[in-house]
Amino acid sequence: MFRTGRNFIDGIEVDVVRKRVRRINVRVSADGVIHLSIPAWGCTIAEGEAFLRANWKWAVVARARAMARRASAPPPPTPEQVQAFAVRLGQLHADWCARLGEPGVTWKLRSMKTLWGSCHFRKRHVTYSRELARVPEELAEYVVVHELTHLRVPNHGPAFYALMDARLPGWRALRRALNRRPPATPSR
Repeated sequence: MFRTGRNFIDGIEVDVVRKRVRRINVRVSADGVIHLSIPAWGCTIAEGEAFLRANWKWAVVARARAMARRASAPPPPTPEQVQAFAVRLGQLHADWCARLGEPGVTWKLRSMKTLWGSCHFRKRHVTYSRELARVPEELAEYVVVHELTHLRVPNHGPAFYALMDARLPGWRALRRALNRRPPATPSR
């Protein structure tokens, strides 16, 4: 019988929580913990447990995949790599700001789970992922141009892609290469 909190099935940890969700949800985190979310109203923990047991095969396979991805993920960049990259990135950012006529764009480097970068076009501020320290410079350059292009076109519509074509011909191949290298999933 499950209860909220930490439970085990076949020696595998299952974290059970009741929360404001509409349906019973099963998720697997990168560290191999299976998370079971049960609606706070209208559903019992026993119903959540029955749902998980009915989908147990899927959960075990998903857990194995998540743990294999984690084992094969490259190590995070060292502080020295990040420091050296920050210098290179600062120069790339400044060069592209000048080339594109975008003065006064601030930037920072931080850990990001799923993004290579983000742009706050109203504040004229760009955030880059520390994981970019692990990629070749031309891929980091693509991210810089991509984020700076959002200062002119804040969405990913046709105008954005047309401007990217004008600013960085061949950017699609760089995007494909970068997307083959997903950001490392940080541990919990």
